[in-house]
Amino acid sequence: QTIGHPAKDLQGLQTVLKPVLGSKQYGTQDKLSELVAQACQIVLQDGFVLQPESIRTVKILGGHLGQSACIKGFVAQRGVETTKTECKNAKIGVFATGIEASGTEAKGTVLMKTADDLKNYNKTEEAKMEEIVQGIAESGVQVVVTGGNISDMALHFIEKYGLVALKVSSKWELRRLCQATGATALVRL
Repeated sequence: QTIGHPAKDLQGLQTVLKPVLGSKQYGTQDKLSELVAQACQIVLQDGFVLQPESIRTVKILGGHLGQSACIKGFVAQRGVETTKTECKNAKIGVFATGIEASGTEAKGTVLMKTADDLKNYNKTEEAKMEEIVQGIAESGVQVVVTGGNISDMALHFIEKYGLVALKVSSKWELRRLCQATGATALVRL
């Protein structure tokens, strides 16, 4: 039997994969060969070499092999940080750093003499964080992805402006998200 180019011949690719997968996962080779062939076709374009790092598997708790599916794009392993969980055709902003107020280089002591001093202490920091998040929202970004922490104050303003926030803990996962979406991770807010 002649097998065509893997990017075009799904049945031929499954035929080649079944014995290979059957030697390791006997009994599941039919479903696995179908999934692997679909995944290869998604990342393999005519004339290009298959890049195995472009294919990832994500395990979902309580799921089984019969529920498996191939998805073109990116699947985040953890949920979003905000109450808004869905956004279609969104413009995303990817930040390699955390979304939090920058700390000072040296530690200092602040002496507060009145209750007003205590109330006003965080006002400038709060105003700066709102200005940053407002700027992100006004630029048209609807989903904010970060490779670091999201401070409680930043999360408050992200919620206020109706954005979706996703925290990606791995720098490799962040790179894969950027590759899947065509984004470039910014290193500063």
